[in-house]
Amino acid sequence: MISNHIKVAFRNFHRQTFFSLVNVAGLGVGLAACWLIGIYVYYEKSFDEFLPDADRIFSVTLDFKMGGEEGKTTNTPPPLGPRLAADYPEIEMTARTFNLGSAIVRRSVSGDEPLQYNETAAMAVDTSFLKLFAFPMKEGSLSALDKSGSMVLTEQTAEKYFGTKSAIGQALEVNGHVYTISGIVKNLPSTSSVQFDFLLPMADFRVIENFAWSWIWLQVDTWAKFHEKPTQETLASLEAKFPDMVKRYAPAAYERVGQDFLKQLQNGDKLDVKLITLKSLHLNAAGFYSRLTTLGDKQQVNIFAIVGGLILLLACVNFMNLSTARSIKRTREVGIRRALGSNKNVLVGQFLTESLLFSLIAMILAAVLTSITLPFFNKLTGLRLEVTDLYSFKILPFVVLLPLLTGLVCGLYPAFYFSKSKTVDISKMSGIAASGGHVFLRNGLVVFQFSVSIVLMLGAFVVYEQLHFATKISPGLQRENVLIIENARHLGNISAKETFRQQLSQIPGVVNTTYSTYLPSQGSFGDYYEPEQGDQKHAVVKSLLLSSFMTDVNFVPTLGIEIIAGRNFLSNTGSDSTSVILNEAAVKAMGWENGVGKWMRYPGNRNQRFQVVGVMKNFYNGSVKLAIEPIAIFNESSKSYQTWDSNVAVRLLPGTEKSVIQKVEALWKTTVPDVPVEHDFLDSSFARLYISEGKTSTVLGVFTGLALFIGCLGLFALAAFTAEQRTKEIGIRKVLGASVFGLVGLLSRDFLKLVLIAIILSTPLAWYAVDKWLQNYAYRVDVSWQIFALAAVIAIVISLVTISFQSIKAALANPVKSLRSE
Repeated sequence: MISNHIKVAFRNFHRQTFFSLVNVAGLGVGLAACWLIGIYVYYEKSFDEFLPDADRIFSVTLDFKMGGEEGKTTNTPPPLGPRLAADYPEIEMTARTFNLGSAIVRRSVSGDEPLQYNETAAMAVDTSFLKLFAFPMKEGSLSALDKSGSMVLTEQTAEKYFGTKSAIGQALEVNGHVYTISGIVKNLPSTSSVQFDFLLPMADFRVIENFAWSWIWLQVDTWAKFHEKPTQETLASLEAKFPDMVKRYAPAAYERVGQDFLKQLQNGDKLDVKLITLKSLHLNAAGFYSRLTTLGDKQQVNIFAIVGGLILLLACVNFMNLSTARSIKRTREVGIRRALGSNKNVLVGQFLTESLLFSLIAMILAAVLTSITLPFFNKLTGLRLEVTDLYSFKILPFVVLLPLLTGLVCGLYPAFYFSKSKTVDISKMSGIAASGGHVFLRNGLVVFQFSVSIVLMLGAFVVYEQLHFATKISPGLQRENVLIIENARHLGNISAKETFRQQLSQIPGVVNTTYSTYLPSQGSFGDYYEPEQGDQKHAVVKSLLLSSFMTDVNFVPTLGIEIIAGRNFLSNTGSDSTSVILNEAAVKAMGWENGVGKWMRYPGNRNQRFQVVGVMKNFYNGSVKLAIEPIAIFNESSKSYQTWDSNVAVRLLPGTEKSVIQKVEALWKTTVPDVPVEHDFLDSSFARLYISEGKTSTVLGVFTGLALFIGCLGLFALAAFTAEQRTKEIGIRKVLGASVFGLVGLLSRDFLKLVLIAIILSTPLAWYAVDKWLQNYAYRVDVSWQIFALAAVIAIVISLVTISFQSIKAALANPVKSLRSE
């Protein structure tokens, strides 16, 4: 029986080659899209599963509100980890990590130039770190960091510095300090939330010990491991105990900087300690302030999954639509089969066999398409998949089930629809098209296809507009043509830095240069400051968290910052050592009516006082998802605080980038020969804040194109079938004087009505979807009616072009041939 079903299926495939190829092409594209998206979703949801104790490991996070600043973060204070381990027996151990930022790593080579690199994946960690995560070791043990001066590398990093020789016992110099390699960790998979190349003992970094008292200095990440996998009830019970711990230990730290922590809590502030399981961290920390570079975007994953499923569904709709549209010829066949004694089950089996066969053939096409498009997919998602990964053991069940389920979904309705016929219906034998409910369903499926395509199109337009707004629109700050030179701390003292800056200024194409601890988009130094009441009648806030840059007199002109009140710094000498420039958000948050001339204190540095000499226009310091934060600029002569980060920003004349970079690299090599030069551009740094949005924009653009392709493929075939069914009608109309234009309009009218209905139905749905997506952004574009009009015009033009090909072909046909049999 099965062999007969397959034989008949191939016969029908050959008999209706055009429609069969349309079905296979549509299903192949849909299956390929779903296949690739399925791998991406699996990848995003498999983070940290390679660790044996992942279910027992948790990231310690903070849910905070301090004055006008609130949010969630994985950044934690140094005392938190040890307190959790000491006070709560449910927790087996804790470990802290401290990101070293940019580190100069050097290996001395006898008789040759030293091997040195600027490394950005070095971390200082507690000795319990390796034991907590239990990373697989290639050499050494999980106790490799127990001794001061030891170092652990990943397998790939060891090969980078030592080749095929064993690195154990060898020495590397990190920022001038020598460490001995005591362990090698096997290469971490890309699905590890914690990524590193170098591990160093935290005890070797005095800065951590200096802030061991502070519950304000949020510069470490903290991890906790339970004795056994905790239940939700256990976690909830444990988290309920944390507020008492915070109230017991944090007030002393806040009092040390002149703040009453308990009173702040009474006034609505909070500092809640929360636990997030390691496995769910990757997709459940969206919007967190974090130094982790591996955090994903759950919303983006869901969008990808939905869009991939919709593309496959559109292909299935195509199959069902074309199958029911050609019901005239198939009902003859079914009627004859029923007359010859076939029962309903046999007929259903026949049609399901055909749909499964189509699906399997389409899966072969999908395999070819996925292999060809895999490099582009890797570039889009940031994955590094090989063709063999498409058929890996974990993915194989999905690959097998995908065509089977697709075949069943495609074949169920046509199977039961056709199997209803009991005998050969004379009306069907005479070629009268199916009507009634089936025509209504077929039209509804066309409307559904174009509705989905229009929603995707509108989504792609809005995401692109928001991405353009985020990366190109920059009020108050000129991002373009600003070169960033990193690691400026290696230039030496202030005098050496000034000499280097002057040499930079003499390079043709350089407009201005400045030094700064941080730069917009790259972070900032955050701490609390207390505004003074002065002669103002309205009360000011007690304290305010300010994000700040310590810089020089050239910072404002180099970055194109607009001063709207007061002045810029006058010099880098002591005359501005007590001056500060605030942005509009900071002045408003302080509670001042006019900021210029007002004073504020910094409890973190013995109540050092600063006078506001200027107010700058608000600019985006980070992502437009977040509200513009209060920002301060301090003069470097204030020596208010110290940070590890130090950068040079250089404004260039447009078009001089290549020549200037060459001269900058030569100057750097002459000035600091032992440190590799690292440079970037400010606009590129901002663009990296929107990698997720860029992926979403590209995916929606590509999948909108696929949706339109599949929809037009089905529309093209339906138009061809309609023209075939109305061949004699067209011939009669031409004989009676109908024009080609009139016949094209007659054949196109019904399909264009369906597209217009799709536009009407999809517009409010698309508006709701994009408006909800835009709610994630504090600053966003306005969704104008022009975008909807553009999508509607594109849908109409594409459908009209698709239909017109078959309509014009039918209208130009010789009526004598079409009426010859009458």
